[in-house]
Amino acid sequence: MLLTVPAPLFVPLIMRPLHIRDHLWILNTLLAGCMLGCQSVPPVTEGYPHQQTLRGTSRALVLAWAGTPLQEREDGTVTLLRYYKEAPLLEESMVSSKSSLPTVHHGCWATVVLKDQRVDQVRYRFVPSSVDASNDCEAIFANCPK
Repeated sequence: MLLTVPAPLFVPLIMRPLHIRDHLWILNTLLAGCMLGCQSVPPVTEGYPHQQTLRGTSRALVLAWAGTPLQEREDGTVTLLRYYKEAPLLEESMVSSKSSLPTVHHGCWATVVLKDQRVDQVRYRFVPSSVDASNDCEAIFANCPK
């Protein structure tokens, strides 16, 4: 006895009727568009006001404006000061018609790179990286004059 399999599985795409090929092409295009559309570009982490203002300032001023860092590492003439700030809880809920919906819990790491006791650069890293938490990083340096 021969094994019987439904014919549509073995019919090559080129041998199918034109309207079916058109539908498959549209379906493939839509699926590819959805997959590409769901990917997002990470937020920009450079060029914020306090990042520019802090360049060239002394370590003493950074500590006066931002306070004691959570972490401090030294390697020769380079020192890293790491600060972290989380978003307030109320910022993490989105108001809807009769209630509120939770949103992503987020925060920001700010790393101040000191070379010879002067700020060389300030780097921001958002947590999670898909959320723009620049306002949280800028809040770390809120006491810094612009």
